[in-house]
Amino acid sequence: MPLIHRYITELETIEQQRQFCGTSINHKSNILVIGTFNPSDESCEKQNYSQWFYGRAQSKFWRYLPQALTGLSLHPSDSHVGNPQTWRQFCVNNKIVIIDLIKSVNTNDTLTNFGDREVESKINYDLSNIEYFDIKKAFSGITFNKVLYSLKWTDDKIKRLMEVRNFINQSLLECRCIETEKQLKYCLTPSRNDAYQSWYDALK
Repeated sequence: MPLIHRYITELETIEQQRQFCGTSINHKSNILVIGTFNPSDESCEKQNYSQWFYGRAQSKFWRYLPQALTGLSLHPSDSHVGNPQTWRQFCVNNKIVIIDLIKSVNTNDTLTNFGDREVESKINYDLSNIEYFDIKKAFSGITFNKVLYSLKWTDDKIKRLMEVRNFINQSLLECRCIETEKQLKYCLTPSRNDAYQSWYDALK
């Protein structure tokens, strides 16, 4: 049984209908956020408590991104309004789209955790067993001011994931979703307590 993204239906809705959070994606959007892979409950031995994209309690994403843009946190530990409904509305209001690099991995194994090295270990060297997000189908004719990766990889043990990332970046350029590589920003993973400055700097 393949490893399936927890929110694969939402990713496919972006690809097929060009809608995110129940709304048509603006042709002149602001920010595209890209992560790696969020496994479904059946795909990982570790329980996934994520309520939505970056919705696990240990992730500070819904603190860092909203604070950098508006000065206000939407993280549940900071605000009573930190929930999927308000996160979706925040994305609509600020013309933000969230995707992950990988939709599924065709393997008979399961993940033991959510880490990038663990995902990397399930990918064939030639990338033949993954289904990655289709940038051209989803975003041809759509532009973004910035593309934010929610990870700043320095790990030389995730070379296949880096290949996927490079392919996605090339697709963004070929589709004219961005004009130059300078619009690509790499933030420290939002699970780190010291990552806010990298998100703030990326959005300046």
